[in-house]
Amino acid sequence: MPAPHELERYRTALTQQAECSFPDWLRGKLDPADLVQQTLLEALRAPDRLAERPDYEALAYLRRALGHNLTDAMRKHGRSRPDLDAAAASSGQLVEAVAGGHTSPSERAERNERFTKLAAALDRLPAAQRLAVELRYLQGHKVLDIARLMSRSEGAVSLLLNRALGALRDVLAGAGGPGE
Repeated sequence: MPAPHELERYRTALTQQAECSFPDWLRGKLDPADLVQQTLLEALRAPDRLAERPDYEALAYLRRALGHNLTDAMRKHGRSRPDLDAAAASSGQLVEAVAGGHTSPSERAERNERFTKLAAALDRLPAAQRLAVELRYLQGHKVLDIARLMSRSEGAVSLLLNRALGALRDVLAGAGGPGE
């Protein structure tokens, strides 16, 4: 059985996925962190599913489980099928972008490590920068739409994105960055 501290290393990546795919209408009823906690608890209760799996496979399994838990929560709180399909597609795109289909185990492990590092770096960005990055690059919104959502000018959003991407590049290049 995996120990709780062994699963904690996946919490940041799972939280990032939950935050990006969590619909606004559900936030008043449930917190994304609750779904992450539920997913990790389920993993503790079914140790055979993660036993002796490499990290990238364990994280992929946990991401799929988180996606299923989100879908179940949406069904429980009564949203329509199109909303469920949109959330599933969003989660699937994020997982696919990270996992890749035709890579070796070592390449997947390296990609997983970079994703975990990126998720941690996103977590340490100022809230406005993190939100702008999530809306632009994880949810695919245009800068104009983000400006409207954030009640800022397009120039201000572009500046937020530029600063955030610079900080994230530094972290991925190993040069420090937010909080390092």
